[in-house]
Amino acid sequence: MNVPLFIVLDQIPGRAFLDSSALQTLQDYGEFIYDGGEILQDDRIWSIPDGFQNAEALRKIMLVGGRGSLQFVLSRNSLQEVLDRGRYNYLQWALEVLDYWESCLASYEDGGFAFSGHGAALAAKLRRTRFGYLSEKDARLIQDAVLLECDVFLTMERRLPQNAVHLERELKIKVVQPVGYWDLLGPWAALPA
Repeated sequence: MNVPLFIVLDQIPGRAFLDSSALQTLQDYGEFIYDGGEILQDDRIWSIPDGFQNAEALRKIMLVGGRGSLQFVLSRNSLQEVLDRGRYNYLQWALEVLDYWESCLASYEDGGFAFSGHGAALAAKLRRTRFGYLSEKDARLIQDAVLLECDVFLTMERRLPQNAVHLERELKIKVVQPVGYWDLLGPWAALPA
C-alpha cells in the first residue's frame, strides 16, 4: 500500500527544541558530530552514562538534519541561559543555531504556516501544579518548546526524561535524550530529502 508522502512526513518528529545541555554538547563535540572527528579516550564523555552513545546519536541526527528535513529550535529563554553562562564562544554558537531556526521560520512565508495554534492551549497547562517536578528554568524551556509546537524536547540530562510519559500525555511533546530521538528518527532516516 502506498501512503501519500505528506502523511508520512507529518509523522516524522521533525521540530526539536534544543535545551542548553544539547546545545552545549553540539558545540563541545562539533568536530565529532559534524565532521566525523575523533573523541579522545580521556574525554569526560566516556565517563558519563550513555555519554558517547548520545554524542553518536547527535551525529546521526545532524546527518539527517543536514538534508533539511529537521528544524532545531531555540527561544529567548534559551538565549538567556546562554547569556547567563557568560561565554562568548557559546553565545556565538547559540546565535548561529538561532539564525538557522529563523531561516526555518522564514521558509514558511511562501504560503505555509509555521504554527497551527495548538501550542498556546497546551502551554497554558504548565500553569497548573501537576508539573511541580520541573525546575523554573526547565518549565520555561518546556513552555517555549510547546508554544513553538516542537515535537521533541532534546536534552542531555537524565532527570528530565524520567517525566517524559507525563509530559507527552499532558503537553504532546516528547522529552528525550539524543538516543531516544534517534530511535524516533531512525525508521525515517532513509527517506529522500
